[in-house]
Amino acid sequence: MSWSIQKNSSALVKNIASVGVVQIANYIIPIIIMPFVVRALGASPFGVVSYAQNIISYLTIIVYFGFEYSATQDVAIYQNDKKSLCTIFWTVIFSRLALFVASMLILIFVGIFVDKVNTNPVLYFNAALVNLGIALFPTWFFQGLENMGRMALFNFLIKFVGAVLIVIFVRCPNDYQAYVLILSCSYIFVGFIAFVYVIMHYDLKYTRINITDILVKKVLKKSFPIFINNLFMSAYTLVGMTILGYYESDYKVGIYSGAYRIIMAVMSITSLPINIALFPIMSRLFNESVEKGARYLKRILKLVSLLGILMTFILFFVSPLVVHILLGNGFNDSIPLLRLFSILPFLVIVASMLTIQGLYGLQLQYFAPYLGAFVALICIVMNLVLIPKLGIMGAGISWIVAQLCEIIVCFSIIRYEMKKMQIRW
Repeated sequence: MSWSIQKNSSALVKNIASVGVVQIANYIIPIIIMPFVVRALGASPFGVVSYAQNIISYLTIIVYFGFEYSATQDVAIYQNDKKSLCTIFWTVIFSRLALFVASMLILIFVGIFVDKVNTNPVLYFNAALVNLGIALFPTWFFQGLENMGRMALFNFLIKFVGAVLIVIFVRCPNDYQAYVLILSCSYIFVGFIAFVYVIMHYDLKYTRINITDILVKKVLKKSFPIFINNLFMSAYTLVGMTILGYYESDYKVGIYSGAYRIIMAVMSITSLPINIALFPIMSRLFNESVEKGARYLKRILKLVSLLGILMTFILFFVSPLVVHILLGNGFNDSIPLLRLFSILPFLVIVASMLTIQGLYGLQLQYFAPYLGAFVALICIVMNLVLIPKLGIMGAGISWIVAQLCEIIVCFSIIRYEMKKMQIRW
């Protein structure tokens, strides 16, 4: 193994460990307090809260707008150019704050026409405030500089502060409003601290931004295709619950949400740390040589696939125990669904590697909207057909089929592009 590959591998292991801490903060801390929350709120109020968070997740995609990959890539490439870093930082912050304002206007518009939002506007407003913290929190900047340790610290603070306040103030089903508001305020508080820290630590003096440059170069040309793909890809995880809320009771939505949160925690601990830590390295390798990047991607893909298979087998057999410990006897109906979901850690880790490291690393973002639209359409149609007949299991099956379609189509695109460049892969 060459020195450069050893260096990249060492950096990758270090970054994966740091991002693993981030994901522990993002998902393990909520999982730890989940038994307290679901027992305090009960299945039906938990379903109401989960549905509101599901709707707000669409607005979160707007605030992210693909910058978590496009901006990360820019920072990774220009990390030694102070002037460019300042321009990138303030361009992304300005864009995200503008997108947050746009997302709140969209929520007001949706509230006028959608009864579920209109009947409880305070809940949805409180849930939507989380996006202000997300807009301020420069995760993409830490990722691009491969300074995952700092990002891990701030993420941990967000979840820790929120967890402590939830344990103190959430005591009964009527506290579901306080539960959502606490989560949002913790994001805003720590997001602002991280924003100030980055400005001061890296001396990122305010740079005047060219609006045309933002709209054409940064937003429409580079980030927009990723945003469209993310919007379509959200159909796998969000549309099922969205449609479910119109066919099933709050109790059923709560049962689905319980299994959903557990599987998301498992997938995020296995998939996201690898993808976030690997992306800057893959971007540099593909920038140096497509053949070098392809060779490294193939090696990593084999390793993470084995990890995904291992997680799938473990989760299938421990599902009853996990549900009993985390959710309690009131959520026993979540066990069959969680067992169905157990194949997702393997499918998601493969799909995300091919999409994020493959397509984005090769700078083939222009394929992303078409890929996302095709798979999202399949997912939406399947949800509309299966949920009325199979309920929560229908939503689970639709998600799994969508992931399989993403893997097949994405692999075919990468294989075709490699063949055109006469690279064996």
